[in-house]
Amino acid sequence: MTRTAKLTVIGLAFLLCGGSALVQSRLDRARQTVPPSELYEVVRKQINAFRSSDYASAYRQASSSFQERVNMEAFSDFARTEAPGAGRADRVEFGAVRFDGRHAFVPVYLFMADGDVVPCVYSLVREENGWKIDGTRLLKRWPAGRRLGGMRA
Repeated sequence: MTRTAKLTVIGLAFLLCGGSALVQSRLDRARQTVPPSELYEVVRKQINAFRSSDYASAYRQASSSFQERVNMEAFSDFARTEAPGAGRADRVEFGAVRFDGRHAFVPVYLFMADGDVVPCVYSLVREENGWKIDGTRLLKRWPAGRRLGGMRA
């Protein structure tokens, strides 16, 4: 192979890599242009539905794949017995959203009347008709009085 041919192959490889990096960068930016408030609203709707014991509305916030795995009756039983804290939280705060493809992960902090904080992570998926909740993972409860990070004003 001649020197010119080698340089041409190397140049084409650099162009291909550079083009791929640009395309990936644009895809990442487009994916993350979703305002976090749009995701927070989906979670807020489900929590408000739990507060009013409207399990059908809460179930409508779930993704189609979740609804295929869990029927309405099992969902409402779970909401009443295993996860009643979401509906009883005095205050709800949200953390920074993390995106992974068409999935988003939203940290949610449920502040309870007794001072405890229940942190959880909501997994949302982008479907044709908007963002839907695909699952929730409860984390270890923070007892009242535990100092949380951040600035106090």
